[in-house]
Amino acid sequence: MYIKQLKIWGFKKFETFDLEFNEHINVIIGENEAGKSTILEAIDIVLNQRLFNNTNNFEKYFHLNNIEAFNTNPILDNLPEIKIELIFNDETENEIENEYFNGLHSSYESQLKNGITFSYKFDQNYRELFETTQIDTLNENFIPTDYYIAEWTTFSGRKYINKKCPIKNVLIDNSIRKNNLFDSYAKRIFNANTEPQKRQNLSHQFKRNISKFILENNDDLAIKDYTLGIDENKTILENLVDLKSEGISIQNKGKGKENLIKTEIALEVNSDLIMLEEPENHLSYVNTRKLINDIQHMCGQAQMIITTHNPLIVSRLNLKNTLWISNDTCHSLKDVDDETADYFMKTDNMQLLNFILSKKIILVEGNSEYILLPFLTKNSFTSSLDDMKIEILSGGGITYKHYIEVSKIIKNHLLVVTDNDGNQETIDEIQLFNSATFGQSILIKCANTPEEFTFEVCLYNKNKAILKEISDKKPGTHAEYRKQPCDKDLAYMLKNKTESALYITTEGSYKNTILPDYIKEGIEWLIQQ
Repeated sequence: MYIKQLKIWGFKKFETFDLEFNEHINVIIGENEAGKSTILEAIDIVLNQRLFNNTNNFEKYFHLNNIEAFNTNPILDNLPEIKIELIFNDETENEIENEYFNGLHSSYESQLKNGITFSYKFDQNYRELFETTQIDTLNENFIPTDYYIAEWTTFSGRKYINKKCPIKNVLIDNSIRKNNLFDSYAKRIFNANTEPQKRQNLSHQFKRNISKFILENNDDLAIKDYTLGIDENKTILENLVDLKSEGISIQNKGKGKENLIKTEIALEVNSDLIMLEEPENHLSYVNTRKLINDIQHMCGQAQMIITTHNPLIVSRLNLKNTLWISNDTCHSLKDVDDETADYFMKTDNMQLLNFILSKKIILVEGNSEYILLPFLTKNSFTSSLDDMKIEILSGGGITYKHYIEVSKIIKNHLLVVTDNDGNQETIDEIQLFNSATFGQSILIKCANTPEEFTFEVCLYNKNKAILKEISDKKPGTHAEYRKQPCDKDLAYMLKNKTESALYITTEGSYKNTILPDYIKEGIEWLIQQ
């Protein structure tokens, strides 16, 4: 059994939210505060009855809009509520599980589904009492969470208890944002890797040994009329377990090593679901690669839900497995074509994540364009790319076609700046593409004539007076390129692309250099999107 879908109403940042999972690997990405951690937390609440199983004040978990709606009209029926549904895959071979989890008690109403519902809301059993004695407190914008009830029910309508959890699961929080309570992790591993009957037997044996110790040392523990004993609440076996590597508690190893070991153990134990929060934290590039290899090796044995900010994890674990959270909506990249997904898996692309998360992007071909475009844009528009919230990335030649395939799915706004390489067919193909996609969110721009075959030629032709004598930077430059005669200054730029780009951005005499027309036209289009 695996989690097929998660639905949230009124929990933290999600007013309404719906996410469909892949059976094996799920890589969740998004900006900071997009809700990635909230997704894992919601699953943990439903499956393991975390958080809402005590009497704390949980007002901070309500969605802000629901609180404001109540404050505007403070009546009982407007009190904020939280509801979370976990939908499992369709009926399994286990008839007992089917009977317990399958039914009509879900948001699907007339459709039979497997799952669990969690709700946190005002307990209607207290309605009459509250209306008689406390109703005036509502006018003080007071949410009476003391009268709330947390309930877990299966879709069959039965009360759910986590001892009947159908999915053995482990949550590993490696985020630097939280204090990772190690004992909680060790407890989860212990519970995931031992059957309930075995845990009960071990616990019973542990308590017997403690009782035996007290009995054998009764005289030494006596103090006048009293006897020192053991607090039973502090001798629960699962709260005392520790994990060791080479005889050393992994709590006492480096943070990166601890995170790697914890993840490796989670992959090795008999878990149906492994949730990893930011597994890359504190890991070197080499160890991140090792972690990815471990995940790939084990992915067929358990469902994995991973949140990450690491582009290597996104690309290496197959772009098709990516779930992008944006504006409280989940966008799956499962429809990316196989060739594109395979390309990014093999190239260790470190800018793919930035590409997905950016709304407006200029994709350039080489280092010189990447260096010069921010400088030239500021000169041409008086505003910087940052001010215009435009990201610039280097796509490396013909690989821009793979980025276009991704852009078609995520629907960001993409300007591709490329060379025509002196080929009229390339110019015609680009014009044909732009005509076919007119009005959409992708535009490709190159120079319109084969003579302006590359960026440096276009830049030089647009700024001849300013770039005059730039070849003095390298005396001895010959007025030719690829055995063809050309201006000496242009020859220097073509033969020293990165060097000349850096020189233009730092030398004061070139401060008025501006964009070639085709790139300026492209940026004007991007600004309007």
